[in-house]
Amino acid sequence: MKLLLLSLGLGLACALQDPEEVPVQPGFRPEEVEGPWQTLKLGATDRSVIEEGGAYRCFMTSIRNLGNGNMNVTYFHRNEHGKCVEEFFIGEKTDTPGLYTFEYKGKNTLTFVAVGSDFTIMDFQNDNLDLAVVELQVRPPSLSVSPPGQEAYSKHLSRRGIGSDNTEDLTVQARCPSPGS
Repeated sequence: MKLLLLSLGLGLACALQDPEEVPVQPGFRPEEVEGPWQTLKLGATDRSVIEEGGAYRCFMTSIRNLGNGNMNVTYFHRNEHGKCVEEFFIGEKTDTPGLYTFEYKGKNTLTFVAVGSDFTIMDFQNDNLDLAVVELQVRPPSLSVSPPGQEAYSKHLSRRGIGSDNTEDLTVQARCPSPGS
């Protein structure tokens, strides 16, 4: 019985990973992520949030740094009528470069895990929903990512305990915005 409780406790500790334990890109500089982006892949601890109609299924289009150190992240998602709508959130800077917070279905922590010339990996932790979402973004117009970006994404998914069955490849699915959407 004690072993079962210990196993359960360790499992919960891993599932409720503190956002501070998510690695931040060493030497993160916000200007490196400013500009246009395109969402390539999504992974989540709860697949339903990244499936069509899910609360975290989105198609990021840009990041703009604000004068106060915060950042504006613009994206599209499909509303309840299937129409693509443009939205944004303001990531509020923290004392840790590469770590931002914002409100969406509770408090979220956004961590820039890895940043390369053609990709960025963003980790979203929503403690209210006990949820982690990992996004792989690429610079448009490319729909591919370099091997180091793909490797870093796969490694971070594994670190978060997100298997391939909880990922979505958005290059093979209907995107927002799209003609007539």
